[in-house]
Amino acid sequence: MSAESSWKTLPLVLCAVACAESTAGAPGAGSPSRPVLDEDGLLAMIPSEADLVLWADMAKMRASPWTRDSFTKVAGDANAAEAGFDQIRDVDRLVFAKVPSLRDGASVLVAQGKIDRDRMTKAFARAGGASETSVYRGADVLLRGEEALAFVGKRTVVSGPIVAVRAAIDCNFGVARAVETEAWFQRMKTDLSRGKDAASLVTALYVRLQPATREALMREMGEGATLEDFGARIDLDEDLDVSAIGAVRTDTEARDLAGRLAERIRDARVRPIVAAFGFASVLDSVHFQAKEDRVHGTLHISQKERAEIAERMAAMADLMTKMRRNEAKSPP
Repeated sequence: MSAESSWKTLPLVLCAVACAESTAGAPGAGSPSRPVLDEDGLLAMIPSEADLVLWADMAKMRASPWTRDSFTKVAGDANAAEAGFDQIRDVDRLVFAKVPSLRDGASVLVAQGKIDRDRMTKAFARAGGASETSVYRGADVLLRGEEALAFVGKRTVVSGPIVAVRAAIDCNFGVARAVETEAWFQRMKTDLSRGKDAASLVTALYVRLQPATREALMREMGEGATLEDFGARIDLDEDLDVSAIGAVRTDTEARDLAGRLAERIRDARVRPIVAAFGFASVLDSVHFQAKEDRVHGTLHISQKERAEIAERMAAMADLMTKMRRNEAKSPP
């Protein structure tokens, strides 16, 4: 994996970037940048046209007993060191967004954490092709072909096609609308946050479905033809809680979708593999409820269940390993 792809590949995010336009003669160059705020302030850098937004608190996931071991196993990856940015240990918060209206397939990544400009600048240059530096609205920007890496403030970097990076800086500067001002995004974020403790939130996903996305859902899952918006969040404390909301057009569609999803969960619960891994109790905690034109889904896994599931999966892995060894020893 190249240094460029390593930098853009963060946990929970596989980022494929596309072409963008040049920043030569960009308006507003040299203007002072507005400071980037912590927490949800990163959302202020995502253009209003974004149709997929993923927010993640990497610092909380590093500390949570639910994800701490997994982070430890992948920390210090050689690709991260090559990229000049340790994706696991250096990132505190990130937002990844797809903004196809800027250019087909365009996406942008905003990351906040420990920024080592020298290392990142050298890694960006090593990734291939000649690079140059520029300034856009007070932000230092590295350019290489159609790609850009911008330093906004002391702890924030923006990566992606030039056009997407410029759009993010415009939002941060206050001269372009951000996605957090969009009605669909505001409502989804408010509904997902209702009754939740902000301190336990580790990741949230917001999607404005496009026709192609609905078609893909129908092909892969047989559902999603009526979905307009989708949102989900994961909260980690002693227990794990997942909340999801699917917005449809009418209350009748919401009731129908909630009923079909509940039926699928009931069917999955009786499968042998579900019982073998101890997932039956987990599926029992999955609930769907139609409320007006929305389907609300919830999942709860207790700390005790997490330990039991991990124990069963380890036992099954050991059993499968022994079976493969015995097969290998058996004469042909």
